[in-house]
Amino acid sequence: MAIETFTWRTQIQSGMEGTFDHRVRTAQFGDGYKQVSGDGINPETQSWPVSMAGRNAEMLPVLTFIRNHTVNSFIWTPPFGVAGLYRVVSDSVRASPLSSTAMTITATFEQSFAP
Repeated sequence: MAIETFTWRTQIQSGMEGTFDHRVRTAQFGDGYKQVSGDGINPETQSWPVSMAGRNAEMLPVLTFIRNHTVNSFIWTPPFGVAGLYRVVSDSVRASPLSSTAMTITATFEQSFAP
């Protein structure tokens, strides 16, 4: 199965912050020396909260895509970033009606390293 690409535009909002989590291993020695190294071949992972708003007809395909990619990876380019593989954090998906014809969708995209 081919890896799909998330092609919709997300909204940049004040307070939108990507997180860059680092997994490190440390060893503290008695003389004050500390040894630090990355844990694994991908010690940094990114996650981004995203939001989209629009008419229901435009947003329903986005919601379907997001709901289908909590397990399967997709290609996405984060703000000021490079395209990579991401998954949707399963408990982050929200859909809120703005009116009878419009909605807002929010979710968190988390970097993944395998399809």
